[in-house]
Amino acid sequence: RCGSAAYDASVTVDPYATAEELGIMVGFPPPPDKQVNRSNAIFLPPYNRWAYLHMRTIYPSAPIRTADAARPVDIEIDTGIGKLTVPRAGGSIADFPAFLRETYTDSLLVATGDRIVYEHYANGMHATHPHQMMSCTKSFAGLFALMAVADGLLDEATEITAILPELAGASAFAGATVGQVMDMVNSMDFSEDYADPTSGIWDYGRALGWLDPAPGAAVHDLYGFLATLRKDPAREHGEVFAYQTPKTDVVNWITNRATGKSFQAQMSDDLWTPLGTEAETYVLLDPCGTLVAGGGLNAAPRDLARFAMMLLNHGTVDGTRVVPAAVIDTLEAGGSVAAFSNGPEAIAPMADGDWSYRAQWWIRHTPDREAISAIGVNGQWIYVDRSRGVAVVKQSSQPVSADYAADQFTLNAFDAVIDHLASS
Repeated sequence: RCGSAAYDASVTVDPYATAEELGIMVGFPPPPDKQVNRSNAIFLPPYNRWAYLHMRTIYPSAPIRTADAARPVDIEIDTGIGKLTVPRAGGSIADFPAFLRETYTDSLLVATGDRIVYEHYANGMHATHPHQMMSCTKSFAGLFALMAVADGLLDEATEITAILPELAGASAFAGATVGQVMDMVNSMDFSEDYADPTSGIWDYGRALGWLDPAPGAAVHDLYGFLATLRKDPAREHGEVFAYQTPKTDVVNWITNRATGKSFQAQMSDDLWTPLGTEAETYVLLDPCGTLVAGGGLNAAPRDLARFAMMLLNHGTVDGTRVVPAAVIDTLEAGGSVAAFSNGPEAIAPMADGDWSYRAQWWIRHTPDREAISAIGVNGQWIYVDRSRGVAVVKQSSQPVSADYAADQFTLNAFDAVIDHLASS
């Protein structure tokens, strides 16, 4: 089959080489060890350097309809951003180009409420090229759930199984409320270790068809997989924040049922059309055509900047309401800091007691650096500092899913950029 040979990393001395420099998917056909397929596209470097820009060539997908006419975005580049210095996690200082390269940045855009002030593209990316956003997808699912709450279609106090009786036998969700699952504080026995092929997240990937199925596997679709999930016997619902991707697919499922609309339709009708988006956008599907809300969105950097600018403008675009201001205020207020601090995610840059998780968004409470963030593995960010009026979109193809040094490096860079713009 395609891509059956193992990749030989010794062929390059540059750890930050682009997909083209590595020769990945170059040639007709590419050499076997340079081919990308579903067994290596998601989790295995360096294949992801190419795959994250071409996901729909590997997996089934569905389009998100863009606006009939693109809304122009003002661009006024601040040349000072590219001259900034950024502390690495270990304390040494990097110039801005080194930060971009060392964090495998494919695109980075900085926006204020009315314009884009910085753009950087690498590894084949450009302003309208879709890129895999991984778990940033979760934040859109959470936003849609909060919008359904604001419309009176969902109640956070309702038990999940009252909406989804199909999950009555899944103790990870039976007895849990809508709000608990939205905030990922329901108890679930599930490992999110991307480096462990025996973990729950690999089983999830196999059920989605994103990875080769395990021999004799009985579940080959998302809905079926969700019904197998069990409660963590050591924890009760509501006690601890535990970041576990299948919870998002349940959030999306209840929102679909409450609104009567798919994620794709809501994304197009309620966000992408009023935002005036312009580029190809799509979502990945399981083998049965079900959207993967846990990590299937692929979107272009300028369209994501349009989305972030709308959040900076309190949910409006050119004076037209897109997202209720109360929904954005709910996000910014955050979730339980105690539940976050007592959970497994309170490590490295998030171990300072200044973080919470609310409706699938990561909330930073650091004084004078408050922000709401959509974060995806391997370096995807939509970082929105509403109080200082700056947002950053970062798309990356880092070689490992969770790199806490890279996360600290990235947060340091965001702080440096926002400090610079605030001072000027």
